[in-house]
Order: sequence, then C-alpha cells, then structure tokens
Amino acid sequence: MISSLRTNGTLFFVLFTILFLGISCEQYEYFSPSPGILEVRFSTKNSRAGSFLPYGVTSNLTLNLQSLQVRQPGNVKLPIFIDLNAVKRNDFGDFFNCLSDQARDSSLVWGRVYAPPGTYTGLDFSARLTPNQLGFGGGVGVTVVRDGIPGFFSVLVPFDTEASQLLPKSNQPSFSIPVETDRKTIVTVTLDLDSSLVRRTEDFVYQPYFYVSSIRTF
Repeated sequence: MISSLRTNGTLFFVLFTILFLGISCEQYEYFSPSPGILEVRFSTKNSRAGSFLPYGVTSNLTLNLQSLQVRQPGNVKLPIFIDLNAVKRNDFGDFFNCLSDQARDSSLVWGRVYAPPGTYTGLDFSARLTPNQLGFGGGVGVTVVRDGIPGFFSVLVPFDTEASQLLPKSNQPSFSIPVETDRKTIVTVTLDLDSSLVRRTEDFVYQPYFYVSSIRTF
C-alpha cells in the first residue's frame, strides 16, 4: 500500500514537472526593430571664397572635433564616432579643413552610428579651431593661395570661447531627426564662416556659429 502511494506520488510529481516545464518553455515572440544609420556631415558657409578666403587644397583652416552625440527626448545621448566600426574617437579628436572643397560641398563626414528607430531632437559636440601654424599674437594661422599667390592671416580665438556646442541653440528653431529601420538619415552641420570670422583691422576674431542646415532620409 505504501509502495503504491509512493509510486503514484512519484508519477504525479513527474507529470506536474513536465506540465510546468511545457508551460514555462512556451515560445514568446519578441520584436526588436532593425536600426537605421545616422550620419552627420560637416560643411562651411563662406561668401568670401571669391575674395581672400578661397576653398581648395592650398587653403587651410583646421577644426578639431573632439566629441559628438545625438540627443533623444529625456536628454538621453547616443555617441557618434568617425565610422560604423569605431568604438571611440581618436585620442586627440578628428581634424577637418574648413576651407577644403569637401567642406564647401557638404561631403565631410563627422561620424556614423547605428541608431534605434525614433525621433532625435538635437546634437551635442565639442569642436575648436586648431592651428596648423601659429598666427600673429598667438592666434590660429590660416593659409590660403589665391590666383597662385600665397597668403596668410591670423584668427584670434578668445580664451572664453566655448568648444562645447548644443544644437539647436536657444535662438534657433527646433528640429527633429527621424531614424527609420534600414534607412539612412544624413544631418549636415554647417559652420557659418561669415558670422564666425569677425574681421578686424589686421586679423579676425573667432565667434563660432554652427547650425543644422539639412536633414535628409534615404
């Protein structure tokens, strides 16, 4: 009798265990959307290219990009590196010539990232002018060649010039950056050299003015 009860109890336990495992192992479908690609490009606005500030391989005004992030609602930030395979930026940042033909044509790439689908609301970055040679008074030296004649002038960067930039600025309209599954969104950040290089008698003063000039999805 006792043996029969033990056998029945064991059989019940086995059946209960199989039933429990069958329920707990039921397959649930979890949907995780594929990311899109967010690419940030850099350009410059320069109405003085036909006079003393020409574009070209012989002109040089260097911008050092030290960090770049895209903002989501709630101030959640996603870092963007130079390409999709990078895990960080170079220790000394990445360098871009503001007077290159690529800067004129909006084809300089600041970075790319796989981003979850959604709407992003801003960009944070840190960038500063970097001398390829010193200008007068310790300023940033700018070299240009116009009509075959080399030229040089100095851009003074005040000590209190902020490298960190948040776009949109308080005096700029808000924007939305849409990222969609398996599609590419290209955001172009423009440095307005007309506003940023304030001319004085013998040199220029740097007062950086960046803005988002275009947002396109492909």
